[in-house]
Amino acid sequence: MRIAFFGGTFDPPHTGHLELARHILKQGKTDRILFVPAYDPPHKLEQKISSFADRYAMLKLLVADKPDIMISDIERRAALKPSYSVKILKLLEKEFPDDTLQLLIGGDSLAALHTWHKARELVTKYEIICYPRKGYRVDRESLLKHWTAKEIDILLQTVLKMPFFDISSTSVRNNITDKMINKNIKESILKYIKSKGLYL
Repeated sequence: MRIAFFGGTFDPPHTGHLELARHILKQGKTDRILFVPAYDPPHKLEQKISSFADRYAMLKLLVADKPDIMISDIERRAALKPSYSVKILKLLEKEFPDDTLQLLIGGDSLAALHTWHKARELVTKYEIICYPRKGYRVDRESLLKHWTAKEIDILLQTVLKMPFFDISSTSVRNNITDKMINKNIKESILKYIKSKGLYL
């Protein structure tokens, strides 16, 4: 079975995350999507984020009753500081020894992939699935600064042709009381946010 590792802060998880997962599954690019909320994201060390427990609980509400979408708390259990994708993937290999792990990232992450910890190991060891992000164009010319021609061929083949899901967790957080924004999160998650006083 192919399992696509989908890491992120998910603060909060929204319908864009869910629609993205559904679209990739529908395209047949993977068999399962594994949401992996970050415990100590290295790119957000200076930002205030909700607790892992709250973000994990909201993800459970997001993917309830969806057998082809899973959640893992491996980052909490591993408690790596900071937590790098390559390290988490190696731990997941032990949990899913008979499966093939893939790495699901956005176009913004692909553009900055050369800055990731052990980036070349990620590219050579794991199949990457890249979804487009509005405002980020990934092409051969931009990748030439950081990757070999062979690596660029691999990376460009990962980019999917699919619609943008133009919803961000930042916009949801900043406008949590706006009715239009509320349409971008499940009712159960909105109730959780209000009960916990998050983002208010």
